[in-house]
Amino acid sequence: MQERKDRQKVNGRFMLLRYIMVVAGLILAARVVYIQVIQHEKYKAIAEGQWGKEIATNAERGNLYDRQGRPLALSVTTWQIGVSKGNIKNLDQLCTLLSEVLDLPARDIRRKIIRKGSPHAVLGRDIVLSTEQRLRLTREGQQAVTADAIHSRIYPTDGVGAALIGFYRKDPDEIRKTGFESSLDGYLAGKPGRARQIRTGQTTKHLGQVVLEEAVHGQSLTLTVDSDLQAICEDRLAESIRKTGSTGGSVLVMDPSNGDILAAASWPLVDSRKNSQADGMVWQNRNFTKYFEPGSVFKIFSTASLLRNAAIATQTVFNCDNNTGYKIYVRNDAGHNYGDLNLMRAFSKSSNVYFAKASANLRADELYRDLTNFGFGQETSLVYPNQSSGLLRAPAEWSGRSLQTISIGQEIGATSLQLGMALCSVANGGTLYAPRYIKEVRNDRGRVIETVQPVAMRRVMAPPLSALLREAMSRVVIDGTGSGTCLDWIAAGGKTGTAQMSVDGKGYTPGAYIASFGGMVPIDDPRLVVLTVLERPKGIAHYAAQSAVPLFKSIVCDARRSTDWLTDVPGMRTAPFSAPDEQKLVTVPDVMYLSVSNAAQRLGAQGLVIAGAERDGRVMQQIPAAGTRCEPGSLVTLSVVEQIESGVAVSPGLCPDFAGLSNRQVRSLAARLKVPILVQGVGYVVNQNVRPGQTWGRGGVTVILRGDRL
Repeated sequence: MQERKDRQKVNGRFMLLRYIMVVAGLILAARVVYIQVIQHEKYKAIAEGQWGKEIATNAERGNLYDRQGRPLALSVTTWQIGVSKGNIKNLDQLCTLLSEVLDLPARDIRRKIIRKGSPHAVLGRDIVLSTEQRLRLTREGQQAVTADAIHSRIYPTDGVGAALIGFYRKDPDEIRKTGFESSLDGYLAGKPGRARQIRTGQTTKHLGQVVLEEAVHGQSLTLTVDSDLQAICEDRLAESIRKTGSTGGSVLVMDPSNGDILAAASWPLVDSRKNSQADGMVWQNRNFTKYFEPGSVFKIFSTASLLRNAAIATQTVFNCDNNTGYKIYVRNDAGHNYGDLNLMRAFSKSSNVYFAKASANLRADELYRDLTNFGFGQETSLVYPNQSSGLLRAPAEWSGRSLQTISIGQEIGATSLQLGMALCSVANGGTLYAPRYIKEVRNDRGRVIETVQPVAMRRVMAPPLSALLREAMSRVVIDGTGSGTCLDWIAAGGKTGTAQMSVDGKGYTPGAYIASFGGMVPIDDPRLVVLTVLERPKGIAHYAAQSAVPLFKSIVCDARRSTDWLTDVPGMRTAPFSAPDEQKLVTVPDVMYLSVSNAAQRLGAQGLVIAGAERDGRVMQQIPAAGTRCEPGSLVTLSVVEQIESGVAVSPGLCPDFAGLSNRQVRSLAARLKVPILVQGVGYVVNQNVRPGQTWGRGGVTVILRGDRL
């Protein structure tokens, strides 16, 4: 009996224990469900915060090229190579690997690694690595090698076109950008991606990263700018500023057939991007951002309005003496008593009295309509920071003399771009084109995804009227105020402008003038429209004929000598255009990733002229590309990245060019590219049995060394 009671007590205890375990299991299960299901996101975030970190992956910024494909702004990626000392397994093997990849002495690498101080040793910055080199460091680097990407923006043309291209700079606290680098950012910037970096318990070690969202790289743009013309305009503008004592100025060159902006020089200039710029105005292109009273250049468009509305005919004559009734309009006629003049003579002599009298036959609304039709008083479609819309008030705000003063280019403000567009319509037969500054849009692989077509906005005059205006402009050059433009090899046309400067609309400043000249060549079939502007030229140079006209002439002459724009215009000094002799062509060698000195040797051996190799470093891009056939003496433009630790690196796949390399450089390069190599002699390579760019056979590549460099 007692035994049964004892057994029942034991069974009861087991039953109670069973219930407790079941309840505990249910509570634990409920807790697991609560954590894993109900609060899944909360604890997932905590775990990810402890063992992972979300980081941004950089989008590569698009490049800018000129119309010939020459680089204006490039994004390059270099690397900061370091060693995490706590992860080193075999120091000797690591130093040998780094020596072969970086082409640095192993003893120097060892010295930097074992130096006391930080647990992380930096071996070099701005190091150029091929994809194969980076993969080798990852595979064989004992998880001790760190490679941090450094994204840089370089400008191969340096100061040329700086105010037009602008700059892009990524500072720690902000991104600074100007010019096209700012206004075209929507194309260039791309979109950063996202990745999660997986961390371990060791602060110096992580397990790579998982891409959450791929970066969208920026698009590259081929601009309409001709860098040769841009350099010519800047050089001649600087020369003219010095000669005339002007405080500012600009030159704009456009293609009248489609509205392309070919060059836009603006003073003050950026001499070199390496120098700090004390005057922030160097980054503002005055062709787009500053308006001015154009003076007599504007008579081109008031003439168009007068003839379009039949206010006068070409043979309409007015007495243009300095008479009492029109003294106010003869300020720039230098007191000349021209007597009776018809339109063409008045235009070539730039008589203010004639146009003041002729405009009395024109209604204010007619002149205003025609000027707005030309684009004055309106912002253009060019996307550029701080672009000005100029100044053209509505007729309701005009005074009793506004009709006359506007017709001679006063009481109105225009930018060089507005004047250039309107001049293009005169040159091409009457069509006003929107300014085109982008030719092509390319994706991150260099493929053209969009060709930007010219945009003809409207017809502003009939072809016969534009032809008559060009005839009037040609007479200005032949026997008028622009006779200093006359050239014996090309027929030019244009109109001078000498305008007093006003200050904030409060009146004119004594002795302060803006001299300008709007011209086109050749006048019978214009290819270039050129507008030159000089601000506050001193002495007799304040007359456009003594300043803006010579500037125009020098630019046209240089364009004929140094570019193809006027190559086949007839003339004694014009070089004939002919196809190159195929038998005399040379092949451009591959100099990518080479040091500047080696690149210069290889290109010079082919008789090619080098540009962009003024500084030490490695070649990041070459124009034309390797393999291109061109004439000896042709220009090869190199984009160079400055580098503290420089050496030789080439793309893998085919036999490299070992010419001029030392024994150590040969073996290092061959090891990186897995080229079987046989070295004979001492010194530097003077010959190799496999031509660069060819594949090697079973015997590999044999190189001959000699004591002296090539």
